Order: sequence, then C-alpha cells, then structure tokens
Amino acid sequence: MPAMPLSLVHSGDTVTVARVRGNESIKHHLENLGFVEGSEVHVVSSSGSNIIVTIKGARFGLDAKVAAHVMTA
Repeated sequence: MPAMPLSLVHSGDTVTVARVRGNESIKHHLENLGFVEGSEVHVVSSSGSNIIVTIKGARFGLDAKVAAHVMTA
C-alpha cells in the first residue's frame, strides 16, 4: 500500500507514520509531538481543514496543511 498523507485518512482509522516530509522546522515540530516513523496515529475526527488525532496517549488538533506533511502506511 502506498504512503498516504495523514490529512486524507478517514475518521476512526488507525495508521502508522511512515515518514515526515517538509522543511526542518516542520519536521522538528511534528517529531516533538510524537510523529516519528513507526508511531501509531488514530484519527478521531477529520473535517476538511482540521484533523483531530491521538498519538502516544495525547490528543492533538492539526491543520490539514500540517497533517499533509505526515505520510502514513
């Protein structure tokens, strides 16, 4: 299965982070939140421009443009 951006994952799905794309600033920010290769991410809600996820026991709201940098498998 090809990698898919987190911004396109449906509500209720659980996926694994394959890689994080983007400049060093974005990558560092997302890695600090727990978006590292191999981490499981559960999509709680996805409403077009925003996405709510749980990762490593924490819940985060992300803008879809930021979530597009997280590639999932």
